[in-house]
Amino acid sequence: MRKTNKGKNRKKDKPRKVSKKGRSKVKSASRSEKDWDSLEQFLESRKSDEWFINSKKALDWFLDHMGQDVWHERKLNVVAYFKKQQEQLIPDSSNFGINIEDEDARVAFHSDWIAWYLYLVESLYDRPSVDELPQSSRIYPFFAAIGRHIDLAKSIKGIDSKLDELLKGKANQPDSILFEILVAIMYRRNGWTVEFIPEVSRSKTPDLFVTRGSEHFYVECKRQAKVTEYSELERKEWRKRWAKLVPVLTTYGTPTHVDVVFKTEVSNTDENLVSHVLVELIRRNGIEDSISLENEQIIITANHIDMNAVNKHFDRFQVRWNSPQMIALFAGGYDSSGSYTQIHSPKAINAWGPDDQEHILNLFCEGVFTAYCAKWECIAEESIDKKAKDVRKLLSKAINQAPLDAPTIVHIAYETLHGPIVEYSRADKIRNSIQSFDCKDKDIRAIYCHAIQPAALVDSFEIAETTMRFSKNGAILEDILKHDLLLDEPGVKMRDDTHWNEDFTAKQTLS
Repeated sequence: MRKTNKGKNRKKDKPRKVSKKGRSKVKSASRSEKDWDSLEQFLESRKSDEWFINSKKALDWFLDHMGQDVWHERKLNVVAYFKKQQEQLIPDSSNFGINIEDEDARVAFHSDWIAWYLYLVESLYDRPSVDELPQSSRIYPFFAAIGRHIDLAKSIKGIDSKLDELLKGKANQPDSILFEILVAIMYRRNGWTVEFIPEVSRSKTPDLFVTRGSEHFYVECKRQAKVTEYSELERKEWRKRWAKLVPVLTTYGTPTHVDVVFKTEVSNTDENLVSHVLVELIRRNGIEDSISLENEQIIITANHIDMNAVNKHFDRFQVRWNSPQMIALFAGGYDSSGSYTQIHSPKAINAWGPDDQEHILNLFCEGVFTAYCAKWECIAEESIDKKAKDVRKLLSKAINQAPLDAPTIVHIAYETLHGPIVEYSRADKIRNSIQSFDCKDKDIRAIYCHAIQPAALVDSFEIAETTMRFSKNGAILEDILKHDLLLDEPGVKMRDDTHWNEDFTAKQTLS
C-alpha cells in the first residue's frame, strides 16, 4: 500500500509576478512604489502561514543549540563564499550571463551543508529577498515538519546528542540526520517511546530503539544521495554538447529554445551531434516551420523565443536571476523534473536588500537583450535503468547493522527527481529487491521506503511523498505505524497511489 502527500507550500519574493500556494491569494508586484509597498506587506503577512511558523520553530531550536556566536561565524562563511562566486560569475550587462549548469555556478555550499540550510531558512524571516528555490524547496518541508512536532522532538531521549551531530559534527551529512529525526518523530506520533542509540566506535549500531507497551524494535535509517553518480556524469556529458551548441545559437542570432531528446545514452553520441542537427534544422528553415529532425540517436525541435512576451513581462516585473521563472520565460514553461540550460544577456541586474555581510542570492534581472535556452532529456532504456537507482545496497548496510537477537525495522529515503518514467522503473526494482532479499539470521520485521519529491516551481515550491511498505516475518504493518508519512501537513489527504503515477496521469491528461 502506498500513501501520497501532495501538500503544497508557496513562498513569495521581490519584484516579480509570484503566487503563494498555501491557500492564500495570488499577488503580483510591478515596479510602481505602490505595488512594491504591497509586496512588502505580503511578505510580512505570510509570517502567519503554518509552514512558515513551524520552520521558524525548528530554526530557533537549532540555532539555540548551536549558539549565536558560532552561527554568526558560520553564516558569514556562507555569504562570503557566494559573494566571491557572484563577483566571478555575474557579467557586464552587455555580455551573456553565466550558464546555469556550469560547475562554478551551481548554488550550494558544500563545505558546510547544515549552515547553508540554516541560512536559507533564516532568510525567510530576516532576508526575504534572499532565496535559491531549487535548494530551499528541499529544505523548508523538513524544517516545517520538525517545527510542527517540536514538542515531540524535544521529548525524544538522546535528541541533544543527535543535534550535536547535526549542527556540530564533522560528518557534514545533514540530510541523513534530518531524516533520522523525522523518523523518530513519526514513531512518537504513533505512540511509541523513542530513544536515539549513541554511536560506538567499535561497531555500527541501529539509530533508534522504540517501545510501546510490551513491544520493542530497533530502527535503522538510511538515506540515499540526492542524485546518482550516473545522473551527474550524464549532466556533464550534456554540458559538453551544450558548449558546442552555444556558438551555433549565437551565430544564428535569433532568441531560440531547443528541445533535445536523446534516444541513446548521451555519452554514446558525438559531442557535435546536437549542434550539427541544429545547423541542419536552421538550413531547412525548420525553426520557422516548427519541424523536428530525428535519427536513431536524437530528436531535436527548436522554436523562437517569444521576445514580445518576455519583454512585456520584464516591463512589469523583475525576475530572480537564473530562477525557474526566468527559464519559464525563455522555454515557454517549466517542468520541475526537467533539465534546462540557458544563457542570456541581461539589461540590468539589481540587488534587493542592504549591502551587508548577510545578504546574497538576492539578484533580480530587469530585462534581457537576447536569450537562448535548451531542455534536454534521455529516454534510452540504459539511461532510465541507471538513473533508477535501487536501494539494495542501502538495505544490505541497514540489515548488517541490525542486532542478531532483536526485531528491527528499516527505513530508507530517496528523492524522486527524474520524472515518472524513471520512478516507475525504480519502484519495480525496489519491490523486487526487497521481496527477494535474504535477511539471513536477522529478525527484520518491516521495511519502509520513503520516496520524497521536492519541486521548485515557477513561483513556488511543492513537496510530494510516497511511502512503500513491506512486511517481513508476518508483521502487521498497521499495528506498527498507522501513520507512515514524514512531511504531511494538516489537511493533506492520503491516497492509495504514488506521486509519480499522479504526475504521469496529469501530464497525459494535459497532452
